[in-house]
Amino acid sequence: MKVTVAKNAGFCMGVRRAVDLAVDQSTSSSKIFTIGPLIHNTQTVEMLKGRGVEILDEDQLPPAGATILIRAHGIPPEMQAYYEQQGYRIIDGTCPKVKTVHKVIHKHRTEGFNIVLVGDEGHAEVLGLIGYAGESARLVQTPGDVDKLPEFEKVCLVSQTTFDGMTFDEITERMKEKYRDSTLKVKKTVCSATDGRQKETRELASKMDAMIVVGGRHSANTLRLAKISGRFAPHFQHVATESEIDWEPLKDCRTVGITAGASTPNWMINRVAEHVRFLARTKKISLPNIIWQFFGVLANLNVIVAFAAVAAYYASCYLQGFPFTATGASLAFLYLMSMYLWNSLTSIEMIQHLGISRYLFYEAHSRKLMLLAVMCICLLLVISYINSGTLFCLMLIPTFAGCLYHFSIVPAPLRRFFRYTNLKDIPTSRELFVAIAWAVLITFIPHAIQQTFVPTPGMVLFFLWVFFLAYLRSLIFDLKDIEGDRIMGRETLVTIIGEKRVRKTIYASLGLLTTVIICFSLVYVFPKYPWPGPHTVAFLFQIPVIFYLWLFMKWNHSITSDYATLFNIFADGQFFLVGLGAWIAHLVYPS
Repeated sequence: MKVTVAKNAGFCMGVRRAVDLAVDQSTSSSKIFTIGPLIHNTQTVEMLKGRGVEILDEDQLPPAGATILIRAHGIPPEMQAYYEQQGYRIIDGTCPKVKTVHKVIHKHRTEGFNIVLVGDEGHAEVLGLIGYAGESARLVQTPGDVDKLPEFEKVCLVSQTTFDGMTFDEITERMKEKYRDSTLKVKKTVCSATDGRQKETRELASKMDAMIVVGGRHSANTLRLAKISGRFAPHFQHVATESEIDWEPLKDCRTVGITAGASTPNWMINRVAEHVRFLARTKKISLPNIIWQFFGVLANLNVIVAFAAVAAYYASCYLQGFPFTATGASLAFLYLMSMYLWNSLTSIEMIQHLGISRYLFYEAHSRKLMLLAVMCICLLLVISYINSGTLFCLMLIPTFAGCLYHFSIVPAPLRRFFRYTNLKDIPTSRELFVAIAWAVLITFIPHAIQQTFVPTPGMVLFFLWVFFLAYLRSLIFDLKDIEGDRIMGRETLVTIIGEKRVRKTIYASLGLLTTVIICFSLVYVFPKYPWPGPHTVAFLFQIPVIFYLWLFMKWNHSITSDYATLFNIFADGQFFLVGLGAWIAHLVYPS
């Protein structure tokens, strides 16, 4: 089954702006209030409520001095003026496209035009537009409504930004006929994003065996997409979440299209798309599906990243001149597998927006998986203790820190004196701590096993190399999960400085790293070691990893839209290449 997600599905610019304002302004200690739901999406509103964003009815007043966030649909001007007079702090989250309609209405109203508004009666945006148009404004929803309008000498026709563009055009033609002897100005204020989304839905639905429209049932633009899909696709479903998908009508479909309204977050669209693929793989028995299920289980168990750690450990041993041991490989494998598994299970609700198949897998097998994680932790500590006290201490400290990452480490009576009570609340902490753990263990396990520690430039370079790769791996996943992380309140580097800046930083880092490697080879490696020789060959075989990262950063968007498991494999591929480079060097110059 081929699942195609519409390119324009999901948050429009105005909704994203309103949600970003809510996330940026909300804190755990102070609440902000919206008059009505910020956007028409229950899941997003509920998550924002967990961050202190409360919904008020229009007849309710928030506490004195509170902050009011105007929702994306806007509110009537007299309502906003009232709240300002009452001394409330106002944050204007009105969509800029809606504010443009406000200006159009105000301009033509002051010029003596009668305002005819095309929109859905009772819709939040329409109520705000009527507030700007005044009591004399007329609302029409169909071409037939035009015939009921009185005669006007001057009339201006505007529309709700999320109205159906084709229906607006039909109404426009009827208006031109009715007011051919009057001054008629037509302002098609349907948002271009809405118009484009509807056009794309028509084109996609006509090519698909089935369409799934994702979004709230109170969202006008989502309901229009559902109406369009029902008109052009042989079968369609309108769902709010992946749990509402009816598989029976889809089981024989070869192509399924997915689109979503402007209030639907991307993480929810991805969950629906991933769930459809998951159903297609699990409900239909075939060799490709069995293979994908197998690799999916390995990815969910963090076995793939654990083997990637073993590959990096092999490179560490060869490049630092130590023998590769089963003890060290086992410790690297057990630590990475147990820590990723442990922290996912201890924060299972926070990962539900990162991948529905992984979330369902963890939820279904949480007790068994937690037991597996504990057994891995105990086993790695026993293995390290039997080997030496040095190795035991090396493994104990990062294991202890990793287990406590999601738990409060500040006693309850003292928490009011600290801004952060656990490690996970520290901004960008996960990326930093994970990279440090990777670099310390992969670099120093060989030293601890051999009971020796001799600092060398090569050791420092390899430590920085592993740190960089591990940190970059975390950033790659943060880039994929940026919207969900913002909603859940995780302060990653991506959510703090933005996706574009992080991507630029990564590309700049890759360029800098290439320069450093070239300079290091010219200044240290080649003059000190003969060419060709084991050290120079091993060093040069690490360079392809950089080119791999360049390519992965360029193409990872297309990978995320297919299979989450495939993304995990490619994200860990850099460490396998590190080990492969060392292995090829070993074949050329056995140590």
